[in-house]
Amino acid sequence: METEVKLAFKNRTSLFSAASSEWFISHCKNPDSRPVTLENFYLDTPDRELSSRGVSFRKRHYKSEEVDFFEFTAKYKGNVKGGIHSHFEWNLKNKDGILDLEGFKANADGDDTDLLKEILSGITEDDLKTLCSNTFDRTYYDFRYKDSTMEACIDYGGIKDSKGSVCDVICEIELELKEGSIEDLEDAKSKMVFDFGAVPFDETKLARTLRASMSGGNT
Repeated sequence: METEVKLAFKNRTSLFSAASSEWFISHCKNPDSRPVTLENFYLDTPDRELSSRGVSFRKRHYKSEEVDFFEFTAKYKGNVKGGIHSHFEWNLKNKDGILDLEGFKANADGDDTDLLKEILSGITEDDLKTLCSNTFDRTYYDFRYKDSTMEACIDYGGIKDSKGSVCDVICEIELELKEGSIEDLEDAKSKMVFDFGAVPFDETKLARTLRASMSGGNT
């Protein structure tokens, strides 16, 4: 199970004010980390079969001066409360962005592999089409808080509507618990809420992007 907190900020200034604060930087083991551009493509069958099973499937392109590769990710069900998201997740890096679904099921890193095969059964790569997409810059930090290790992600970018116009802004910090306690994650969340004005965010980027892609800009 992956466990993370999503925290929204009102604008770019407030986001980067929190990310550059003495408190935040003091917990980062790599404070000089540089951003990577992420292009995200969310895939499903035309009749939304994966969604009906509680599955989301994403192709992500990582681009910077140092890196250029793809990664496929499947997420399954879980729960969300107060900005804390928990779900099953599997990931597989890829050089060319061409999906081999059988290879993904056999080689992806993550939770129960039998569960992964079950939730993707009967689906082939030819069945999957891009539903929607977004692009944002992400800066990764190795974040140590109390007795826990987390991955802190600073995300800033835009969501485009069906006409190609930016209609919503991605302006968030995600903290993913790698090792330690949910209590430490909750405590870090509370610190950002009370000291930096962050708002716990229950909605996923996929849900926001999919709504925008269908709305023509009326989100």
